Amino acid sequence: MSGWGCPHDSNGECLKVPGRACDPGMKGCVLFGRFAFSKEEKNRPEEARQRRREREGRG
Repeated sequence: MSGWGCPHDSNGECLKVPGRACDPGMKGCVLFGRFAFSKEEKNRPEEARQRRREREGRG
């Protein structure tokens, strides 16, 4: 079992996306697009990642 927990999880409900269950990586989550997830639908499309890299000068 992992020791990591989302700081925005309040008894299974997301504090950042009201009315939704906490599901790290879902669209609207503060983690969306910042990390790679094993479920591909939670990952940002590659084109968006590339634009972000270019914007940040990591091109």
